[in-house]
Amino acid sequence: MKKRSGRKMSEETCSRLNAYMTLEACFIMPIAVILTAFLLILSLYLYTVCFLNQAAYIAAFRASLTEGAGYVREEKAGEELEKLLLEALISLPETQREITASSSGVTVVLTAQWTLPGLSILPADVGTLQIKAEKEALVRDAPAFIRGMRKLSGITDSG
Repeated sequence: MKKRSGRKMSEETCSRLNAYMTLEACFIMPIAVILTAFLLILSLYLYTVCFLNQAAYIAAFRASLTEGAGYVREEKAGEELEKLLLEALISLPETQREITASSSGVTVVLTAQWTLPGLSILPADVGTLQIKAEKEALVRDAPAFIRGMRKLSGITDSG
């Protein structure tokens, strides 16, 4: 029986360690990079959803505090929304806005097309997400609302 030399064992150990490093570089590193990119894209998407919901509610709330008819509140909501969307971290060029104001409240609906980075190379149309934020703020002028409801009930009783 031949006895293996200590030098020969260390060469085998080195080649095994090199093989493990190669496997790690081939499998584990790409998975880590893909997961990191996925988490980054997910965080940007969640930021966009939160930002649009907040912008819609703030614009509706500030417009609900405005005195005047419905068109005045709609204009105020549009102005506030424009200011808020300019402060966005991620620019959303395809944002549709729908603002409606009534005597009871102001409703702001924002719809945005969000293009996912890096997925536009795929042949299917999976690189675009639609984000919709709909918020309503009630008018806080309670005395005027009560007077209006009494007038309406008086009209229906006499008619």
